[in-house]
Amino acid sequence: MSRTIVIGDLHGCYDEALELLDKVGATSSDRIIFTGDLVDRGPKRRECVELAMQHESILGNHEEKHLQQRRRKDADLLPDHLETRQALGLEHLDYFATLPHFILLPEYNAAVVHAGVLPGKTLEQQDPYHLLHAQCVRPPERKSYWPSKAPADYRFWTHHWKGPERVIFGHTVFDRPLVTEYAVGIDTGCVYGRSLTAVVLPTWELVSVPARRSYRGGKDVALLPVHGDVNVFS
Repeated sequence: MSRTIVIGDLHGCYDEALELLDKVGATSSDRIIFTGDLVDRGPKRRECVELAMQHESILGNHEEKHLQQRRRKDADLLPDHLETRQALGLEHLDYFATLPHFILLPEYNAAVVHAGVLPGKTLEQQDPYHLLHAQCVRPPERKSYWPSKAPADYRFWTHHWKGPERVIFGHTVFDRPLVTEYAVGIDTGCVYGRSLTAVVLPTWELVSVPARRSYRGGKDVALLPVHGDVNVFS
């Protein structure tokens, strides 16, 4: 029986991605989807992009940023973004430009996005800003805040979304996968030395592998509750 395996943000963690695919027993009959943010921060950015090119991926905000910066001079880029540019070829940026903002999985009544969605709209009607950046929101307002900077009346978008699809997403780094009736968050901070997580459909089994090491610090300072007893690193 073929499966759909959705894997959280790689950020250059290629070795862990291969280990996770091996752990879930991925075969050529399985559909593999990445939640975006293939690049930046981690050690093997080109390899992660080329792995995704063999399968499927959502556009992440980091890929969006590289498309926006495509014509900027090297000197105008942040060092981390310059490192990514130097690791990639033009064919990889062309690939970024083809990536969708969401993938519908109607056979599971599910969808994959990078960051989040707002209630009252279909996936097709969602603002790309929310698909790529949504965290703490106050619908119907467009603005989204990082959890550490959100006003008191803003809540993480998963509190508002009531389907119909169950949305699988990355982008926000949780201390463990966030699992609700209508959302499953699977960015568990591999690049920060934590773990890389996949959700396997149709069973909705969560499978993780530990990071080989921390490639980028800064996600072990503050833990903020965002949904139930699930915390976000901020």
